[in-house]
Amino acid sequence: MTSRWRNVAFGQRPGDPVTVTAGSSPNDRWLAAVALGGQGRYAAAAALLHGLLGDRSVRPDLAAHAAVTLAAHRRQLGGHAAARRWDGLGLRLAEAARRAGAPARPEPDGVDAAGARIDALVGLAADAVGTAQAGLAEWLLAAAAEAAREHPSWRPAVRLGWVRAELSLIRGEPAAAIGPAEHAVAAAAAAGSARHLLKSRIVAAVVRAAADPDDAAAAGALADLDALAAEAERLSLPPLRWPAELAAADLADRLGVRSSAGHARRSDAHRTAEPANDRAGGRCGEAPNDTLSDTPRRRHAAAATLRVIYRNADPVGRRLMGESAWVPEWLGVM
Repeated sequence: MTSRWRNVAFGQRPGDPVTVTAGSSPNDRWLAAVALGGQGRYAAAAALLHGLLGDRSVRPDLAAHAAVTLAAHRRQLGGHAAARRWDGLGLRLAEAARRAGAPARPEPDGVDAAGARIDALVGLAADAVGTAQAGLAEWLLAAAAEAAREHPSWRPAVRLGWVRAELSLIRGEPAAAIGPAEHAVAAAAAAGSARHLLKSRIVAAVVRAAADPDDAAAAGALADLDALAAEAERLSLPPLRWPAELAAADLADRLGVRSSAGHARRSDAHRTAEPANDRAGGRCGEAPNDTLSDTPRRRHAAAATLRVIYRNADPVGRRLMGESAWVPEWLGVM
């Protein structure tokens, strides 16, 4: 069963149904939790991860991965500060596994003590980015990159690329984000992970639009993001669908796209991009006669996706969504 869940968690079939049966191995339960999180089924994933963390028979290195995965899911729901607790636990468990003499042989997907330590450091860096601690994030990324230097896993390269790109964006240096974003795309494509490749392409599209003020670049990124949102829907990956839709809506505003008959036209009225949350209130109801187009259509689709995620989150995840500055306030589900 491990090979099947591996293909859902890290392979070409991220949307396949995931059902964990009694007697499933700890490794299978962790892979299933990773897959469930990718599908936005956060409550089911949290139950598996808490079960692994509460099971004293689970190896410390696998428990470390469970903690780091739970942190990633909290972060995906907007809880960067809450995620730090679990990433910190993952780092401590990874160190305990190393001291206990965990098997030294590295695993290609990074499911070992060294891989858990790298994942925890990258996760802590992402937590720091989300809480506007750029200096701390840079230090943690350097530590993670050093730890990953001798490890064969493909995942650190991808995740380091994401967080480095995000760090450059919050520093107002979008041109510096291009290299890390493109590196993440290449590493994910070489690994054959559909979910990681999709997220990498979303990050790269956002970076390209931020780095190039030209409307032609923004229009190309907008087309890419619309296609990537559709791909996320096809692959049953709602946690990647809504950010692609919101980023596309932001670009549509930047380009001044307006249409009454399904055809886009440009305007110079709104060339300055603003964060989605600053414009969010009431935008989903702008289109007349219930016909949604362009920016309102994209925001409506993102809101619908987020409502599904909210329903599939555990109580802690729902609370984090309601409190987060990263999740739009216009959900109407809190």
